[in-house]
Amino acid sequence: MKKNDQKTPIFDQYQQEVMTTVYSVLDRVKCEMMERKYISKEIYPVFRIQKELCGIVEKSIESPGIFNEEFDLQSPPAYVTGDFAIETFGLAKKLKESPQTLSSKVVDGINREEHTEFIDKAVAVGPFVNVEAKKNILYASTLSCIATLGDKYGESDINAKKVVVVDYSSPNIAKPMGIGHLRSTIIGQALANLYEKTGYSVIRDNHLGDWGTQFGKLLFAYKHWGNEEDIEKNPIEELKNLYVKFHNLAKDNPQMEDEARVLFAKLENGDPELTILWKRFRDWSVIDFEKMYERLGINFDMHIGESFFIKEAEKVVQDCLSKGICRIDDETGAVVVDQQDNLPSFLLRKQDGSTLYISRDMATLKFRNEIFNPETILYVVGSEQSLNFKQFFSLARRAGYLPDSVKAKHIDFGMVTKEGKKMSTRRGTLIELNDLIEQSVEKSREIFSKKNPSLIGEKLDEIFEIIGVGAILYNDLHQSRIKNISFDWDKMLDFEGGSATYLQYTYVRIQSILKKIDETFPGESDIVLDESNICFETKNEFSLAKKLMEFPQIIAKAQKTDSPHDICTYLEELALLFNSFYNDVSILKTGDDTLRISRIMLSRSTANVIKNGLALLNIRVPEKM
Repeated sequence: MKKNDQKTPIFDQYQQEVMTTVYSVLDRVKCEMMERKYISKEIYPVFRIQKELCGIVEKSIESPGIFNEEFDLQSPPAYVTGDFAIETFGLAKKLKESPQTLSSKVVDGINREEHTEFIDKAVAVGPFVNVEAKKNILYASTLSCIATLGDKYGESDINAKKVVVVDYSSPNIAKPMGIGHLRSTIIGQALANLYEKTGYSVIRDNHLGDWGTQFGKLLFAYKHWGNEEDIEKNPIEELKNLYVKFHNLAKDNPQMEDEARVLFAKLENGDPELTILWKRFRDWSVIDFEKMYERLGINFDMHIGESFFIKEAEKVVQDCLSKGICRIDDETGAVVVDQQDNLPSFLLRKQDGSTLYISRDMATLKFRNEIFNPETILYVVGSEQSLNFKQFFSLARRAGYLPDSVKAKHIDFGMVTKEGKKMSTRRGTLIELNDLIEQSVEKSREIFSKKNPSLIGEKLDEIFEIIGVGAILYNDLHQSRIKNISFDWDKMLDFEGGSATYLQYTYVRIQSILKKIDETFPGESDIVLDESNICFETKNEFSLAKKLMEFPQIIAKAQKTDSPHDICTYLEELALLFNSFYNDVSILKTGDDTLRISRIMLSRSTANVIKNGLALLNIRVPEKM
């Protein structure tokens, strides 16, 4: 069944609005490519020492280029003397030598080098090489780098001049955002931040679920039970209630499903009245979503959605038929993609001629590649869609819509469940995201008001908002994304260890320390020493400085592996090290001026990195707690 290509003026106007946004984003990306001032990876001590060691090791074993930029510099166990460790198992296997022999060659090569920037000496311990650095030089260079770069510390040019499209959040219109949308939204945002920090130009695309048979059901419910006055007052809540009512009544009245399908078919064919209603639903939804995104600190470049690609989806189907990679089923008339690449067969178009998610996704992919020329496309979608994405990528490669030069990744994640069950709008079991945020903000108010009854000030509401939202985001992001999360109010609102609150509190504590120091030694909290003057004495100082040095490398790794939880793990370790350092020394009682200012710089740098790290997770820090 061929669809009527004629659309209403409303739909034409909508498509023009979308293209205006698309070209605006494209112009922004082009300008960014030309004008963005990237921070060179080479500025960071952590990458410089890695490069230095890599060169010495390759020279020692007479195998230039063997690491191919995959040189792994590890931290040795706590009981081992040394700053870094090089493991030689894999290298020995590749070169067909014993790990011990290779370790000896590497150690000899390192110790023969007379002119190194950061490396002091090395010792072989079985298959490991333990490397000692010129600590004061290395870590003084790190603090100097942090002081120079400030909020930009951690940013690099590793992926400069590349474009990534991040497809995330993607709620269905005409429904409130539920907690089930939280994971895609905040994981996607964190990944967009990580990719941007490593040099990518990022296109943040909220690919709305604004098409499909569910809109036939909603249109049916609206036409039969919709109260215009109630809908005008609270459109999304009322539309949700209508949708739930339809499903409750359809259980005993199956003919309602058939009538809903007829309405959706009319919508697909451009029925003017239904298109106007659909556009109203869409506009109300985007306004409602934007309120929620604003609270979460999230901004999208585009809210395009499936509806924009209806016409192109049919062209994709015809193109795939002409290329012989799908067929029309003789019995049903549906378009079928047969088994391929060890994947089961699936439909590309229904027997009634309606397009499907996968055909619209194919059209979307084709559009993104033609317009934005991305190096990578991320689809931040739940693990239950794993098979769908394998089928989608396989078909897209064969159709020529996904060239070898483009990496397409399904960034999967576990579900958020309640009492072991997936939440659903139609069953009325959805927990709305707005309710969750309100509960978390009130919980933060309750806890901190008890801890500090003297808390007063105009900005308290803002502080509780920062703490409440941060607790929700961190509760999700500090866990591996592939795990299911069982929704539990107590766990979601737990403000104890392993939380954003702990990190925010550490940041605020450091600011308080710096303020006290400034009262005793006016101006010292802002002094930045030259690299040649910075000095350390205790083991805890060196450990903290080393951890600060690792931050750019952690960002690069988290981006490469699409693992935001690596940032959380790092920040928790950093906070623990700072607290050990602060308990070990008294900055105020440090008599030597240079050592005292070095310790102040160490504290200020820690606060800087905590703030930068939380910003990657879209979590803000309050002024006080």
